[in-house]
Amino acid sequence: MPVTDDEPGLTAAEVANLLGVKRQTVYAYVSRGVLHRRLSLDGRTSLFDRGEVEELRLGRRPEQEGEMRTILATGLTRVADEGLWIRGRDVVQLVEGGAGFLDVAELVWDGAADTPVDGELIGWPPIETGPDRLPPTLDTSDPASLLDQLQILVAVAAAADPMRHDLSPRSVRAAGRRMITAMASGLRHRMAEPTPPDASLPVGSWLPAVLWHQLSPSPAEPAKLLALDAALALLVDHGLATSTLAARVAASVRADPYAVVTSGLGTLGGPLHGRASSVVNDLYRSAERDAPAAAVGQLQRRGLRVPGFGHTVYRSQDPRYGALMSRVVAGWADDPRLGVVFGVRDVVAQRNAAVPNVDLALGALTFLADMPPNAGEAVFAVARTAGWLAHALEEYGEKPFRFRTRAHYVGPHPGAAAAAAPGGDGGG
Repeated sequence: MPVTDDEPGLTAAEVANLLGVKRQTVYAYVSRGVLHRRLSLDGRTSLFDRGEVEELRLGRRPEQEGEMRTILATGLTRVADEGLWIRGRDVVQLVEGGAGFLDVAELVWDGAADTPVDGELIGWPPIETGPDRLPPTLDTSDPASLLDQLQILVAVAAAADPMRHDLSPRSVRAAGRRMITAMASGLRHRMAEPTPPDASLPVGSWLPAVLWHQLSPSPAEPAKLLALDAALALLVDHGLATSTLAARVAASVRADPYAVVTSGLGTLGGPLHGRASSVVNDLYRSAERDAPAAAVGQLQRRGLRVPGFGHTVYRSQDPRYGALMSRVVAGWADDPRLGVVFGVRDVVAQRNAAVPNVDLALGALTFLADMPPNAGEAVFAVARTAGWLAHALEEYGEKPFRFRTRAHYVGPHPGAAAAAAPGGDGGG
């Protein structure tokens, strides 16, 4: 489609100059879906969107030794310093306007017109994955077992779904609804049996109610459930994070939806991805015991970074932080521990230019809700399952096996190893 006179665009030469690459590289970006071109009114000249080029330019940084990069075209989520959008909708604005996890999940799946299979809705009725389905050696009272439990619950749900190999969009979304419900209702930190959500709650609050019941001994008050629902909604997707890339690689070889989520969970289990809110929770507990300044100072004396501050994408404050913290404040307005939460934030702000991110707010929620430290990791995993499946749906529409990374062997030469072995011919 040609661009109009009021949207002239950039020529290939201008794009190459802005990005500091050759024109051939610009067209390579087009073939890989990194950039998109349109024809000018003369029908011959390629023109490029200035905003898309500028976004790519700002994302270019010197490659580090051993670093492997990939750029994928996606129509799902845009993460930029100005905000977070899913399918062109501002997620923060949606949540601030009352949208919850169910709304954002259906948005990222593009499945609002679906009729839930067998009348199931996300959150209720619970999937039959009680404590008898978990290995007897698994200590469900150990907060560290939460992610292990989720992996087991997904495997159990997969075994119970004979249609799991149907990769059509509607079937994948149905599997997602079952899976997320199984994950939330199957967690056994408190060994509590799931109970039907309060009939007065809206349908969209059923999942937060079930998850709250499994993780917190505190009463599930409406304002607190709204905070948990907001956290789930804000964490649905955040672009091509490491766990999301793992999910897409699995989908590229046509793994079923449950295997896709298992791939994401396996990557999420690493200490460098998904656990930041757990460390924040620990920080708040220390601050409650020793005072915020003492707790932050202890981290600094150990040479550790204060968790919950700064972000690799956002140069200014993570927009999800404010949206979630406003719900946390509303839910715990009369809780004196809220002073501990803000005390940590203020102590860091006095000496550091780093601004809060969503992990600081998620850690505050789990701390104030009396959840175990690793509860934030479980909340993150349940929410991000919706995002992983959205990326899987998109990847199922691509050519399979497109992740074909080549290895450059740098080990010993095969012949050299044989010659160096005892009895080998060491002659030159």
